[in-house]
Amino acid sequence: MKVVMNPTRTVITGVGLVSPFGNTLESLHDGLYSDRSAIVPLPESFSDLQDILHFGAPCSEFTGHIDDFSVESKEIKRNIRKSLKILCRETQMGIASAEKALRDAGLCFDGEPQPRAGIMFGSDYMLSEPTSTCGAFRACIDEQGVFHPERLGTDGLLGVAPLWLLIWLPNMPACHISILNQLLGPNNSITTNEAACNSALKYAHATITRGIADVMIFGATGTRLQSIRTFQVGISETLADKNLSPEQASRPFDKNRTGQVLGEGAGAMILESLEHAQQRNAKILAEFLAGADTMAGTHTSDLSRNNLVPNYRLAFANVLRRVLEMSGKTPDEIGFLHAHGLGTPEIDRAEAEAIDEVFGNRSTPLPVVAAKSAFGNLGAGSGAVEMLAGIDALNCGKLFPTRNFESFDADYRFRVVTDSDTPAGDCFINLSVNFAGQTSAAMLGKF
Repeated sequence: MKVVMNPTRTVITGVGLVSPFGNTLESLHDGLYSDRSAIVPLPESFSDLQDILHFGAPCSEFTGHIDDFSVESKEIKRNIRKSLKILCRETQMGIASAEKALRDAGLCFDGEPQPRAGIMFGSDYMLSEPTSTCGAFRACIDEQGVFHPERLGTDGLLGVAPLWLLIWLPNMPACHISILNQLLGPNNSITTNEAACNSALKYAHATITRGIADVMIFGATGTRLQSIRTFQVGISETLADKNLSPEQASRPFDKNRTGQVLGEGAGAMILESLEHAQQRNAKILAEFLAGADTMAGTHTSDLSRNNLVPNYRLAFANVLRRVLEMSGKTPDEIGFLHAHGLGTPEIDRAEAEAIDEVFGNRSTPLPVVAAKSAFGNLGAGSGAVEMLAGIDALNCGKLFPTRNFESFDADYRFRVVTDSDTPAGDCFINLSVNFAGQTSAAMLGKF
């Protein structure tokens, strides 16, 4: 039975990104379709991570210089330049991707307040660099070299920059983007890491269908290449064997996978009501068809483990079934699935089993791609950059190859695409999950 989500149709009319392959959709396309890897030995700027990582996928072309933001407005450029010192790297990448998306959509507000335009943006929870609080801790050390924690609230406070907290709040990307562009409509931030972008699209669509906005910027920004974050991931999640060659380390769904590779990136898109887009004769890149997010797990009283143990397989299966139901599509009508494809034994297995459970009875095997094979896990930026890669595949009509896949470790009925000739079809599902089991999916189609 077909379920109609809402009579209001929404479409994507502009895209922008910062990725390990470069800062344009063309550079992302070239990297993926030429079967290249953006995973490289870590450059000198990441030397503090060498004990944990030997390689990763940094956005080397994004330096944080004002030219990286692709802004034409002198006023916006001046305001970004003034704020650079209080923008962490994730926020900078988020702003850059949003400004690129607005420009791509042909939207220039010229400083005019926009009560019918808003933003729904995702991020990781952001962590400050250790150097940012060194002054506070140094002020609490006496002449004998003894540290006094009770002095942090007095002497230590004087060693903290006044705007320190504002640099690291996860709602800063949405905040700065809306201020720069005078977006007075709904504004929200979603901090579900890799799962954030699909959810941001779902809620941006809901905002427009409620009639309180015509235009919404959505997307996500994130990094796993940061001193504290990388250390945290290294002790709590499964990383790829650091003795592997960089270009062969990320192996989604392959039986020889060893773990995830870490990277950074951001992506932003413009969502409009179809009516608004057509009124201004905008180019339409894709149509939003359905979205779902969930979490599944089991509570445990064992305090030596997480209080909630994620059930990744159930969560993956739930959101896949939900977007099919909401869109009215059958499994056979889905052109391809852009999988989370993390490359870890546990999560890949759960995802593969869920895909097999939902799509195993198709008349032909479901084509599945995983861009993390080329650039690893970009944190919250993953879901956004992967969605952009899926939209690009829809519009060019064929899929990009998944790197490093040779064979499954079990019998699955879907097909991991390793060539550049597989048709993309008319619609696809973008699937994402974070380490805690929060899972999301979004279905987009050709207009």
